[in-house]
Amino acid sequence: MNYNILRYIIAVAEERNFTKAAKKLYIAQPSLSQIIRSEEEKLGILLFDRSCSPIALTDAGHEYVRWARQVVSIQENMERRLQDYSVNEVSVLRIGILPECSAFILPDPLKAFRETNPKRYVQIRELSSNDLQNSLENSEMDFIVGLTHPDTFKYCSEPLYDEQIVLAVTPDFSPADKTVKEVDLADFADAPFVMMEEGQFLYNMTHELCKRCGFVPKAVVECYNLETAMHMVKAGVGIALIPDLMSCLVEGLHYYNIKGLTPESQISVVYPRNRYLTREARELIELIKSNAKK
Repeated sequence: MNYNILRYIIAVAEERNFTKAAKKLYIAQPSLSQIIRSEEEKLGILLFDRSCSPIALTDAGHEYVRWARQVVSIQENMERRLQDYSVNEVSVLRIGILPECSAFILPDPLKAFRETNPKRYVQIRELSSNDLQNSLENSEMDFIVGLTHPDTFKYCSEPLYDEQIVLAVTPDFSPADKTVKEVDLADFADAPFVMMEEGQFLYNMTHELCKRCGFVPKAVVECYNLETAMHMVKAGVGIALIPDLMSCLVEGLHYYNIKGLTPESQISVVYPRNRYLTREARELIELIKSNAKK
């Protein structure tokens, strides 16, 4: 069975659209459609129901994709394992990471990694929480640095940091009592909020915590990068909820704990349990973990 055909069918199943899958695979859409049609004719089954929009897998298609994923996983793990023996000078290590964590977590470990692997190329993709989860599902990254995955059976999460959500404000928004270290979020119901983009962890958490206090945050700015959002706060645009670990990014702000039950989150290195980690991936993970203990 052709390995590429398996990948093509998996891609169409994930995208539920031939055009989007063809773009992802860097092949022409008519060619992709013809390849899959030929595979269906060879097997004597329909893999996709093309009468609905978006297209859907048939029962046979679901079974095909289930087995195809296993075959592709075995092939990719074999290639990664053999990479440990390779004498090729060029290899790519792909990392996905939350934007707010990138500058905080990666520089020192990557410097140390480059000293022992000067000819290795590291590709960093800063992605939202949702996109990081998708990259795990699609095996696009060697590993990610993000929130600990709730599925402990399918994914391995190696903890780095425990973080708590705090309120970041300028002196203009600070409580009159300068000695307090904890505030009631309800007191800020009328304040302008600097938000992260929809789909990011902090966007969802801000809405959830404000909802618990009986109001909807009045968003005035949305940012993709947390450091940008914090500079917006520093400029007086509004206030923001941030992880306490990131309070060192921008000076001149006041940070307050929030009264009541504030959810804690954990930042971890995450990868599928069935994915073989190359020697280089394992080395970089250990450097990241060692740096986190400092």
